[in-house]
Amino acid sequence: MQRQDKSTRKIYGVYIPSLLTMKVVLPITEVGKNMKENLEKIISKRNEGKCIAEGFIRPGSIKVIRYSSGVVNNRNIEFETVFECMICHPVEGMLIECDTKTITKAGIHAEVIDSTGSTPITVFIARDHHYNDKYFGEIRENTKITVRVIGVRFELNDPYICVIGKLIENKDNKKEKRGGRINILEDDDEEEQEEE
Repeated sequence: MQRQDKSTRKIYGVYIPSLLTMKVVLPITEVGKNMKENLEKIISKRNEGKCIAEGFIRPGSIKVIRYSSGVVNNRNIEFETVFECMICHPVEGMLIECDTKTITKAGIHAEVIDSTGSTPITVFIARDHHYNDKYFGEIRENTKITVRVIGVRFELNDPYICVIGKLIENKDNKKEKRGGRINILEDDDEEEQEEE
């Protein structure tokens, strides 16, 4: 089996669809016709836009698939609920496209901003990992960059996932630079031919 070249890996979105199970407790007054909506509302309020054990849950992505028969517990009813949501959980080696926010002597701070406007991932790219990389010095604020994940850290209820990354030079930039050099060489050759 051939191993995929690291430079040709595809960049996917940061979210993956997931099915999760959670125990939800409702007061007896909320049990009725709109059970599904009540369960969704409670699960969303508790989990969306935060990190849980599985990763960061995208706001507005929770949808209840099914729920168990309720178990009466004093004045409350407990439901075992299966729901679908979009989860962000970057892993080591994953390629992420992000926007640079600030550049300091320590390195580059970048963020992944999704279509809902939330920031599931904050990336730090250390200058120490790129001490002899010319491309690192060319990066400016508010530009799109590609990063390979080196390390991931988050705790329960964090508003985002912290990632330490290594800057990857885009193929488009490499082609433009190579193309530019070739064009310059061609221009020099043409000038030499004209002089002769």
